[in-house]
Amino acid sequence: FYRVLGAEAHFLGDGIRRCYEARALKPPQYGYSDDALISRRQILQAACETLANPSSKREYNKGLADETILTDVPWDNVPGALCVLQEAGEDELVLEIGESLLKERLPKSFKQDVVLAMALSYVEISRDTMALSPPDYIKGCELLERALKLLQEEGASSLAPDLQAQIDETLEEINPRYVLELLALPLDDERRMEGLQGVRNILWAVGGGGAAAVAGGFTREDFMNEAYLRMTAAEQVELFVATPGNIPAESFEVYGVALALVAQAFMDKKPHLIQDADNLFQQLQQIKVEIDFALERGLCSLLVGEVDECRSWLGLNNENSHYRDPSITTFVMENSLPGLCKLLETWLVFPRFRETTDVQFRLVDYYDDPVVLRYLERLASPLAAAAAIARIGAVKIGAIKALQKVFPAAVKIMCGGVVVGLLTLAGLKLMPPRMDARLAESLVRKWQTIKSQALGPDHCHEKLSEILDGQMLKIWQERAIEIGEHSWFWDYSLLNITIDSVTISLDGGLAVVEATLEESAPENNDSTYTTRYEMAGWKITKGA
Repeated sequence: FYRVLGAEAHFLGDGIRRCYEARALKPPQYGYSDDALISRRQILQAACETLANPSSKREYNKGLADETILTDVPWDNVPGALCVLQEAGEDELVLEIGESLLKERLPKSFKQDVVLAMALSYVEISRDTMALSPPDYIKGCELLERALKLLQEEGASSLAPDLQAQIDETLEEINPRYVLELLALPLDDERRMEGLQGVRNILWAVGGGGAAAVAGGFTREDFMNEAYLRMTAAEQVELFVATPGNIPAESFEVYGVALALVAQAFMDKKPHLIQDADNLFQQLQQIKVEIDFALERGLCSLLVGEVDECRSWLGLNNENSHYRDPSITTFVMENSLPGLCKLLETWLVFPRFRETTDVQFRLVDYYDDPVVLRYLERLASPLAAAAAIARIGAVKIGAIKALQKVFPAAVKIMCGGVVVGLLTLAGLKLMPPRMDARLAESLVRKWQTIKSQALGPDHCHEKLSEILDGQMLKIWQERAIEIGEHSWFWDYSLLNITIDSVTISLDGGLAVVEATLEESAPENNDSTYTTRYEMAGWKITKGA
């Protein structure tokens, strides 16, 4: 009776009556039947009459002390009793009695009152659960879902619609945190599958834009970064592949998936995934002009044994390369191959993925794997470099400290907690970088610049040998000299270049590049034409 009224044992009669009036004048918020509300009032009134009278209060208190108090509740008053018990915070008791009652055949109104009391108890317990430190969102969501299911299935569609709406709203608000808790469960827990599906549902519902709002105060970027920390590399790749094309991936998501592919390739000895990762880094290069991603692309090159391409990405083969970092260059030139490779392991870390958090990466394990070596062989990659990497020896601590000075903490790129460092190999023979569309375009642009200087008013043909060789060099030298002798010149500027195709020989030493060029000239003499260049040693040897 004290708990039903919200009273204390030391309250006098006036205090007891004030507690009664406060309860009686404030009926439950949600829709109990009139019969339940009448029985509720009767129980409150009986409690008030018992405790407000000094004589009956002494007898009641004695019974409490002796644990002999037993208050009979008539059957018709049971819904009202459950209502006051729920209001008094006896939620576990309400659920226990309610589950027993629902096994019986109950009148409709009686049953709805029982269901409503149980649903409110589920809601209260869920609030307590989510108020813990740390909150238990999994249990809280499960309790709210039980309440909603109970109202919808055991009650009726019209039973407490406001309560159903509030439960729906709460579930939507806490759903992101519920999903994150599911993802944080052990990897072998089957409930994680619901979490993975939940990530898809949230991502696909919110659509594009890293700043787009997700429920619970998250932006899309905030939520996805939290989710990634709880997912494996394979799960991140699967999510990326499964996302519909009408929901474009944000840059931070593309970057994370590229790293996931590298981690998968390294952990599972699947070097073919490196090309997929490199393709994503290339896409980022095209859209994130303020970041060159040369470190990442060099890492991809190194993991498939392309040592010279790795050097090219770091600008080690070209003093004018905009990828060149003087501190990296100096460090590379001062250290030997085994030392550099060993230091690479200290920077090849993936704390972003669940299965790699505590893994120590060893290049020897990767390059010694027969699957990796067979793949490199099919690519005609420099297996000698891979074999050298597999024979990595010990490295002095001083060298590692030196590396940490060379690569500042700024190598943390775009995604919280992700650190990817890259070292390359030194002391090997300098060779032309691997031909691709990017390199082909730079060579054609260089040729067009030198050609305009040779045929322009200054007749500067000395640089032709920097880009031309063989018959092509001979033809254009003669042409430039003849034009200069006649004091002729061409005045035009390059507007645009499109590389249409790049065909590379099996040994990688020859290439045929087809390109479409747009040029402007005085008096509306603009032109667009297609050219074909044959290249060797990455100079143009023939053209048409």
